[in-house]
Amino acid sequence: LIAGTTNLAIGLALFSWQLSAAWVWALLLGGLSYGASIALYIRAAHGLGASRSQMVFASAPFFGVLLSVVWLGEGLSLFQVGAAVILAGSIALMFLDRHEHVHRHETLRHEHEHGHDEMHHEHEHVAEPAADRHLHVHTHLPVVHGHPHWPDLHHRHAHE
Repeated sequence: LIAGTTNLAIGLALFSWQLSAAWVWALLLGGLSYGASIALYIRAAHGLGASRSQMVFASAPFFGVLLSVVWLGEGLSLFQVGAAVILAGSIALMFLDRHEHVHRHETLRHEHEHGHDEMHHEHEHVAEPAADRHLHVHTHLPVVHGHPHWPDLHHRHAHE
């Protein structure tokens, strides 16, 4: 809200404008597109981690290029194709980078959105049954187990 309001104020102050349907539609499209992309990025950062989600988020310009080629008939350079292949390969390698080993989770008390189908959220709810996904402060008890994982919110441990 702050960034959008600031950008709108700068635009209104520095450029001549006239209220029209196109102007309103442009604001709606920009607000929804930008708002949706930020909301989806934050959601991805919770599930994938900041580095992985940033890498996926950085692929957005390539989809813009692809849409401009398909929809607008723009040209596509060999340089753009090469960059897209490198990006796709790096994202594929990133998602293949899971490992599995026995690891220990210490007691952890924190708050984040979670579901109880996840391996690390087996706590009870006193007042009401858990919905599919919900948010509250909860405590993870110490546990030693093994399963495939990334270094995410619940897997920040040293490797011997």
